[in-house]
Amino acid sequence: MAEHFSDEEQLENLKKWWQEYGIISIAIISISVGGYFGLTFYKENQREQSEVASSKYQDMLNISLVAPGKKISATQQKLIEKLATELKISFEGSQYSIYSALMMAKLHVEKNDLDEAAKELEWALSHTEKELAPIIKLRLARVEASRGNIDLALSMIKDDIPKNMTSAYSEAQGDFYMLKEDEVSAYDYYTLAVNQLKDHDSPHVKILRLKLNKVTPKSLLKEDRDTTGDQN
Repeated sequence: MAEHFSDEEQLENLKKWWQEYGIISIAIISISVGGYFGLTFYKENQREQSEVASSKYQDMLNISLVAPGKKISATQQKLIEKLATELKISFEGSQYSIYSALMMAKLHVEKNDLDEAAKELEWALSHTEKELAPIIKLRLARVEASRGNIDLALSMIKDDIPKNMTSAYSEAQGDFYMLKEDEVSAYDYYTLAVNQLKDHDSPHVKILRLKLNKVTPKSLLKEDRDTTGDQN
């Protein structure tokens, strides 16, 4: 009889526990299971979304292809703009939406539509990840300088310069000071850009040296020639 009561007590205890904690347990299990399948669904959905965005961006690249020396047609431009808009709306913040904005900025620059180019770059800069920001900022600064906003351009690339882009930023500053007809500052920044260039065998170093020679003070050029002559 004692065992019978013991079984009943155990059953009653189980009922009480179920009443108190059963719903919570179900909820926890549901959340756990749902969380697992939800995460799996999320990852799969993200993968599918990425594939769709990648496909649209590839379509943009394919449409933009033209023969050397040719420009894209008005029809090509409209198709590219349509795809870029779709990427920015439906896949906002994805790497492909950023790439599409950069492509649109490039096309606008080629058409000399700098206002629209600036808008595209500003959008890209406000949506991009940290890694791409310095590159986009530099492109935007160059567009602003071309629009005549030289001081703004200089202020944009004054701080937070990534180590791997110091030479590119210094070169841009030299270019901007040339636009301001400040050859002394331009000389300083071009010199800095040459010294910061890690690969001194790079073809770009020739471009930098050409820019530097344009603003090198005559006195320094004379000293350089004299020094070269002495060594010979």
